[in-house]
Amino acid sequence: MSELDRRYGAGTEQRLRDVAVLCRRAELIGARGRRWYDSDPELGVPRLSADSVVLKLGEAVRRLPDAFLAERSADPAWRRAISMRHHLGHDEDAVDDELVWGVLSRHAAELRERVEAVIPDR
Repeated sequence: MSELDRRYGAGTEQRLRDVAVLCRRAELIGARGRRWYDSDPELGVPRLSADSVVLKLGEAVRRLPDAFLAERSADPAWRRAISMRHHLGHDEDAVDDELVWGVLSRHAAELRERVEAVIPDR
């Protein structure tokens, strides 16, 4: 059992690894560029793909143990991820593509760095 699992409960380390993977996916979508993100105006497949990853990322962060998140309550990266999940999941007709693009192009990398700082090396 890892130190994270002992401190916060079983599965914490794996949940954090899942968050890191989702952050990386968001970063890879963002790396395709804004032009790609804005392409396909008829179906909006790139945007729908991005929305899905951001939604899953926020849900993965939301499922982290309360004690873990409470210790990081001053850091906006964690709250921002959960907030985007709520926004995408409940206000889907009012999704601001600029906010989603911000997650892809900046915030996912910031959150991944925070996650990688607390998970032990493999």
